[in-house]
Amino acid sequence: MEISIGGIIGLYGGMTCGILGWWLGRSKAKKNRGLDELHDYIWQKAKSYSWYVTLAVIYIFFTLIVFGIELNAAMVLGSILLVHLGSWGIIGGVLTINMFSPIPFQLSRVKLGIGIIAASILIFTSISIMTNNWLFLVFSILPNLIGLFTALIYTK
Repeated sequence: MEISIGGIIGLYGGMTCGILGWWLGRSKAKKNRGLDELHDYIWQKAKSYSWYVTLAVIYIFFTLIVFGIELNAAMVLGSILLVHLGSWGIIGGVLTINMFSPIPFQLSRVKLGIGIIAASILIFTSISIMTNNWLFLVFSILPNLIGLFTALIYTK
């Protein structure tokens, strides 16, 4: 087994950039008095919902294993981490926008958008696993953007 220098740089460089961005964001929010009870409530709620999404992804991976599909541990853990942090950020952003918006989101549009995102991720991830070609995940970007814009569009 050989050492991948690019992988090590990406792994620890991404972690360093993430921690640095988190720290700078928190210090800027602290200066603007943005770290209050409402901020804590929104992000705790987002973390709670994110665990539901993560649980669904874990069950999807267990189902794939039951059907006999070989899964790499690093790929599974990376996917779970990506889904958990991504859903936490997206749900937190939607809750923040909805809290401070003069017109709240229509729940049916938000459900439709989340459904589009979940279906496209599920379909393209399954195709990628079955064909062993991870470029199919790139095709999920457009439906995910459509789902995100569907959830965030204001209608009167």
